[in-house]
Amino acid sequence: MRLVLALFALAAAAGCGPIQSTPALIEADIEVEAARSAGAVAAAPYEFTSAEAYLRKAREEASYAQYQAATDFAIKSRDLAKEAREKASNASNKPESP
Repeated sequence: MRLVLALFALAAAAGCGPIQSTPALIEADIEVEAARSAGAVAAAPYEFTSAEAYLRKAREEASYAQYQAATDFAIKSRDLAKEAREKASNASNKPESP
């Protein structure tokens, strides 16, 4: 009986990968697009380019069923995109000097 429960738990844990990586990929994609809309391409090029690169890598890892790596890269992408969006927002709120 314990063996059956252990196998069931192992099978259930193995199926969690896509459940965790998919929302992380969606969140990262939303943040990258929000950063793009905020003007981060010009205002925060390093952060924005890095966010795009991490998102591409997250999608690549997910395609190889490396869900933990995909989640990790998606989280890095999301965080960098947020930072880029904040920098772009701060840059657009600064008054122009005469």
